Amino acid sequence: MKIVNKKTIAAMVAGTFIIAGAASPFIVQAAEEQETPSAYHQKETKKQLDPQIASKRISETFGIEQSVVLKYNNNGMSFKDIGKAAFLAKAGNKSIDSVISKKTADNNWKEVADSLGITKEQIKAAHQDLAADQLNKRTGIDKKAALSLLQDGYHPHDIGMASQLATASKKPIKNVLALKKINNTWSDVAAQLGIDAETFKKDFKNAEPGRHHKGPQQDDDERRF
Repeated sequence: MKIVNKKTIAAMVAGTFIIAGAASPFIVQAAEEQETPSAYHQKETKKQLDPQIASKRISETFGIEQSVVLKYNNNGMSFKDIGKAAFLAKAGNKSIDSVISKKTADNNWKEVADSLGITKEQIKAAHQDLAADQLNKRTGIDKKAALSLLQDGYHPHDIGMASQLATASKKPIKNVLALKKINNTWSDVAAQLGIDAETFKKDFKNAEPGRHHKGPQQDDDERRF
């Protein structure tokens, strides 16, 4: 089995926080930037978030005690690094303490993953599990059903939209997904299903993952509408 590489960690961590509604600027920026050697002294973004809010997001997303998150932050570790550690802990079924213990001033998160034997498959599974959990919370879709669709290769955004439109139209979600083509938009699908514009607008809002940055992935999503 292949050990996850640096780009995979960055992409998965970024995707996880975006989908999970926990995409704070410092977390997304951390995933998109090149790794730097220091685990404890990386600069935060200019806009600092309230430690209680940041620690609560990480705690709720990964099921880690908020006091543990705050402990590491109070000891000088940035929330972006704590988030990465929490993600790897979930992926590798490790404690966050054991993950953080592997991070030094001289290594990066790819090397931490390697040292813990965390594979690309585990990273992908953790990413999908978090995405399915958030889809369940935002749209009400059964988590197992969401996970199955993610494993089939559907994009979380499309699953979210299809789930909302399936509920509004009382159609099976797979039937709705089948209506989305490369040359149409979700608003076209809504119209095809007889769903009015106001309902579609509400469904779109509910299906959208929380995002706090502008980047290529966001641009791609916006072009679908």
